[in-house]
Amino acid sequence: MDSVTLSSKGQLVIPKRLRDSAGLSPGSRLTVWFVHGEIRLRPLLSTPAVALEAVAGCLARPGRNRLSDAQAKAL
Repeated sequence: MDSVTLSSKGQLVIPKRLRDSAGLSPGSRLTVWFVHGEIRLRPLLSTPAVALEAVAGCLARPGRNRLSDAQAKAL
């Protein structure tokens, strides 16, 4: 088990072997919460930006008419 020291600014350094094991790199974002006396960190899953055209119609249901491009732009 590794130990770390909290700086005067409230910062800590996650040991390299743990960063490597978790796939963390500079700029990685983590969620932090306090549960039952423990401080827990979890990497945020990065979701790539997706163009609207790539997901258009993904909520379509059978029997539902699809909007034309003109109708969609009017909304």
